[in-house]
Amino acid sequence: MRMVGILAVAAMAFWAEPDYGQAAQGGPPAVPSAPTDKAVYFPNSDLQSIWKDLETRQVLNRRLLEGGAYSINIRIVKPTDAPLVHAKSLDIWLISAGSATAVTGGKLLSVKKRSNSDDAAGTSITGGIEQPLKAGDVLYVPPGVPHGFKDIQGFRALEDRFEPGWQCIRGVAGEAPIGRQTPLGLQIGGTGLG
Repeated sequence: MRMVGILAVAAMAFWAEPDYGQAAQGGPPAVPSAPTDKAVYFPNSDLQSIWKDLETRQVLNRRLLEGGAYSINIRIVKPTDAPLVHAKSLDIWLISAGSATAVTGGKLLSVKKRSNSDDAAGTSITGGIEQPLKAGDVLYVPPGVPHGFKDIQGFRALEDRFEPGWQCIRGVAGEAPIGRQTPLGLQIGGTGLG
């Protein structure tokens, strides 16, 4: 549990800068790379604006920072979202608003592998453990553990994803293997968090 706390604090230290990077012509803002030489601050007012924009456009996810072997994402979870299992990556969910019941573990039913990642989606989870979540809670989901949400009421979370090759010993990130490609096709070419 201490490690989850350390990772959550580390994630908060790496929110994107207020300008988020330059937007492509007519597209979403560019995803900034996570800095390795400084901490960055992401004000709550900016997070709230992003959530409002996502809800208006009916978009469920926006990546705030890309670190190759790790990423920080703003997530809106809807009742229609399929439960997932990640073969190699782990998630840390920092619940910031609303409530939901997380269903974790057990068996993912009617599994379909997603072609662009190490994820598999299912129709439901049987035999899982249910845990009510509310603002301020943290949920840690290791690789290979099915997870989904139900009883969703205005649920918003910051999701930190750590891919294979990211190492954390005593809260300090190590180097990711150079030249390894993540499931999203991103090339990793150096250190993680520094």
